[in-house]
Order: sequence, then C-alpha cells, then structure tokens
Amino acid sequence: MSVAIPWSFLQGAMRRSGGAAEPPLPSGAQPFTIDAPRNPNGPVVHLRDFGAVADGAAPPSSGPDRNLAALKAALHQCRKVKASKLVADKGVYRIASGQTIVFDSLADFTFDGGGATFLFHLIEGGEGVSIKNCQRSVFSNFNLDWDCAIDPPAWVGRVTELAHDQSNFVMRFETDAPLDPKVWVTMNPLDEELRAPGAGTEFDGFAPTKIEKLDAQTVRVWPTDRINPIVGHLYLLRHYTYEKHAVVMGGNSHLSFRNVNIYTFPGEGFVTGGDQHHFELVNCRIAPPANERRPITTTADGFHVMQSQGFIRLEQCEFSFMGDDCVNIHDNIHMGVRRVDDYTLVATNIVVWQSPFSAGDPVELRNADLSPAGFTAKLKSAAVDSEKSEVTLIFSQKLPRRIANDAILFNRRYGSHNVIVRNCYFHENRARGVLCNSADWLVEDNRFFHNQFAAMLLKPDVSPGLWAEGFGARNVIIRGNEFVSSNSIGADDGPVIELGATVRGASTAYPLLDGVLLEENEFTEMSGPAVKASSFKNLVIRNNFVTNLEEAPVAEKMRGSIRAELGTGLWVEGNVWTTQKDIEAPSLFYDADTTHSIVCRANELKS
Repeated sequence: MSVAIPWSFLQGAMRRSGGAAEPPLPSGAQPFTIDAPRNPNGPVVHLRDFGAVADGAAPPSSGPDRNLAALKAALHQCRKVKASKLVADKGVYRIASGQTIVFDSLADFTFDGGGATFLFHLIEGGEGVSIKNCQRSVFSNFNLDWDCAIDPPAWVGRVTELAHDQSNFVMRFETDAPLDPKVWVTMNPLDEELRAPGAGTEFDGFAPTKIEKLDAQTVRVWPTDRINPIVGHLYLLRHYTYEKHAVVMGGNSHLSFRNVNIYTFPGEGFVTGGDQHHFELVNCRIAPPANERRPITTTADGFHVMQSQGFIRLEQCEFSFMGDDCVNIHDNIHMGVRRVDDYTLVATNIVVWQSPFSAGDPVELRNADLSPAGFTAKLKSAAVDSEKSEVTLIFSQKLPRRIANDAILFNRRYGSHNVIVRNCYFHENRARGVLCNSADWLVEDNRFFHNQFAAMLLKPDVSPGLWAEGFGARNVIIRGNEFVSSNSIGADDGPVIELGATVRGASTAYPLLDGVLLEENEFTEMSGPAVKASSFKNLVIRNNFVTNLEEAPVAEKMRGSIRAELGTGLWVEGNVWTTQKDIEAPSLFYDADTTHSIVCRANELKS
C-alpha cells in the first residue's frame, strides 16, 4: 500500500521509524591511473609499408584481403622490433574477408589510426577488432564502420495499411524494401521528429511467413503471429542484434581508447569479460558520422562489461542510437545448483561462457533472494560438462549441509568496481542509458536524453534462462547529471532512475543495494517517477531539481515523484520540484509496511 507524504512534511521536517538526522554518505569511486606505455622511444611502424590500401570507395574485391594481411604483417613486425607505435594513414580501408583484426599480447604499445576507417560488410569471421592480453596500450584515432549499402543492419519504413483482422500489413520504406523474411527481427516505433526509439510498442518474434513486393520500396507482410502496428507510424526494422561485435577485449590491463568512433556495427560496440582491469574510453563516440543520418549505430549495447576486475573510466564520450543499452556494467552470476557431497556442488543449467569458474576462484553462496548464505570458499577444481550444461565445482572447504536448488553463485574472482562515468552524453537509444550493478561508482556531469527506458538502472536481475547479472550497486554517487525526456515509453512505471533487485521478476526483500547518493541532478519532463527504489539500504536524495511543465506523451502515475518500497534508510531533503498548476503535484510515495527510517526535510514545490 503506497502512502503519499503531505507537502507540509516534505517542506518542513518529517521523520518516520527513527530515521537518523544525518545520512551516511558514500565515497563513490576513487581516482585511479591508467598507466601509459613505457616505450616512448621505440621504433615506429607504418601500416602503408605493408601494402594497406584505402579502397573503401570501391566495391569489395573477391581476392585476398590485402588490408587485413597488411595489418597482420605490421603487427608481426611490431612484436619483432618491440615497436612503440603502429601508425595508419587517413582513409577508408575495407576488411573484405570479414576476419578479425587481432591485437594480441602487446605491451607498451600505441596504435594511432590517423583518422582511418576500417570498413566491414561480412558477418562471418568474428568480431571486428579483438584486443587481448595487452598491457599499457593505447588505441586511438580510428573509426569502425559497416557497409550499410551492401548489408543494411536496419531500415526505416512507415506502416501505411493494416488488415482489419491484423493478418497482414503494408509498409513503405525510405530505401529498397527488404524481401527476405529472415531480416525482419524487431520493429521499433520511432519518434517522428527525433527518429529515435521510444514512441510506442515494439514487436519481435513475428517472423513473416510471406512478403509480397508491391513496388521497390513497398511490401505487404504476413507475420506468423499477428501484430498491431500503428498505421501512419514510422518504424525501425532491425535486421541484426548480436551477430558481430565491433571491439572485443579480454585479459588486458591499463588499456586506453582515445578518439575512437563506431559509426554502425551489427552487434555490440565495446565488449569485455574475464580478468581485464584498468581500462578507459576517452572522447570516444558511438554515433553516425557527422552530418549523416542513419537508422542505427550498434544493433545491441554500446559498452558491455559481463565480468572484469574493475577500474573503468568513461569520459567525454557519446553513446547514441543503439539497438539496446548505452552502457551495461555488471558481473554475471548463476542461479541453480545441486549438492553432491560435502565438497562438491554442481552448477546446473549453466551457460558456461557467461559464468566461468576455474580452480582457485573464491565463490560465494547466496540464497534465492540474493541474501548471503554465510559461505565463501575457493575452488579446487571446476569441470565443464557441455552436453548437460553443468559445471562440477569442488570446494576447498566443507559446504553447508543444506543448499537449496535455487541458490545463487557469486564468483568473487570478478568485480567490476571503481567505475567513473563523467561528462558523457547518452541519447536516443532503444532501452536504458547506464546500467550500474557493481560497487564504487561516480556518475557525474553527464547528459541523458530520450532514452527509451530508464536513464539509469541500478538493478541486479536474475531471470533463469535469460540472464543473471549483478552483484549489486553499493557505494554509488550520482551527481550533477541532466536527465531530459527519460523513459519515453513509460516502461516499468516510467522512472528516470530505478534502483532495486529482482529474482524471477519479483523484488527481493534483502537490501542488496547499499549506500547510494543522488544529488544536484536535474530531471526534466519525465513520464513517471524521478526515482523508483526498492531492495535498498541508505539511499540519499538531496538537492535535486525536478521539472515537469509539459504534457507527457506517456504519463504514468507518480510523475516526477519518489517511490520507495522494501528499503531502510531514506533521506529526501533540499529538493525542488516545479510543475504547472494543471499537473498533479509530485510527492514521496512509500510502502508503509516495508519502508523504514525515512527523513524528509527542506524540500520545495513551485508551480
């Protein structure tokens, strides 16, 4: 049952269930250094000396991939002479084979792309760029792109007709219409002015059984499952999702990307897992080329960390028009075990590459509500049975006698902690802006605009069969950010910032999130609550500005408000809300049975 606090209490002072007068404040991420290469006077190698040709203006050749061969030869020479730098010249270079550009086991090394663009067009061959086992390395001044004229990752079209029984619809595209049913993967309604996702219900899994060509740009489509697109509405038809990532990293330390752009790619942008630590993106962009309009950039996440050992910095970067989240940083966890004996546990129904285990890893046992089970021990061995989707884990210490089959495993070898996100721009993408699901963060002075879902999501989620992500946000500062038109479709009640923890779709009573400060942020024109919080302890919301002066395209309940449940320790103070007189005044709504120790004071409402 939600209780709304009267404005007399919000403006004055209100304390419920013994809330402390002064809140405990998190320290957030601490400053850290990415070590520079230590070989400044080493030889400099030039890519042009190995036969690279800027051939992007010509169609792909059927012969050998000379640019990939040049890169391989140049990198071999770099290792041989211990080069300090590999330099490319400006131009567009086709990677005609689609094979991966591999930077492996380089130390104290800089790749200076000189403004070069590496252009791909084939899904086969793996990711665009692989960077692995490198130390103190810098990758700078280059672009990655996809030849959309050869294989479009997405199209934009308008629904012009829908059969009365919804059995088929007509769609007219801005370019030649796609006729292959296999490329009709998802349909996202676009905002007419912004041409960005977030304007209604998307459709997936409808797999056309028949496509009739009416003219070069117009088709009639019979979906397997009937859908109800809006006649007259503009839609983004996505062809690819996770087929080919742009940059995949693994096992690196002290890695820096500077002035790197990803224009379009049929997968995620920057991806890492495993033991990588101390890495940064500075002045990097996932956005279309300047003055060019494209339907999509990456077809999935822009920056995705599935495990790491932390120390991550994103600064002065832009993430836009992705097919999924801008930034998703977490550590994968696993639900589902079978106790065999006092030292042996089997992880059942496991996706091995998502949740790797190795001898020596410290593994913590958690209950099904994500609360600690009081047991952590190192592994003596981990044996994979791929056919059964199982991993047999032998522990160095005796296991608890009773372990539920839905217990959760945290591999504490990993921890994507100490993250700094500063002066970045996250905008006009499908899904969320930034997902924060680890410890020790500073999110400061960023701008979020028209993210389809929540601008920020601090919410570990266990959905067996889909994903299990996040140790939980702890010691987090979110300060001085601007949030405009966030959660444009009102997803999950429409919050701008959502905090919580869910297992099988239900919020947990255990406060996995601990120590979060939201201060001096500006929230403007949202569809639902400014903040929605659950499963928390010690949440401070102070000195923020929340403004709603316009009628929202989608207006959920509690617009601009703060909504809380399943939490202990909530401070709401010094915030200023501004609304029009005909817009319902926001408030603090809380579940009186599950939310305790609340302090409200010195808040202001303007209209």
